[in-house]
Amino acid sequence: MWLEERCKALWGETAHGSLPGSLADVWAAEKLALMPLPTAFDGYVEQSKRVSPTCLITFDRNRYSVPASFANRPVSLHIYPERLVPC
Repeated sequence: MWLEERCKALWGETAHGSLPGSLADVWAAEKLALMPLPTAFDGYVEQSKRVSPTCLITFDRNRYSVPASFANRPVSLHIYPERLVPC
């Protein structure tokens, strides 16, 4: 937090190299012309799995528990780097 505040203070004090005004002034003028960011890409790998009667799915030789409503049913497993999401 301190570093961010210090950087913003320095941007206000530092002159831009080729345009009139400080770095903060040029950034404020440029922000108005920027396009809004698109929605984040939902990047996952999908695999079809069957949930066991004991509410488990197997992925990468590991077993993971899922909600009981998925028991004994096929599911679509969305595999993210940090989590697994049965659908």
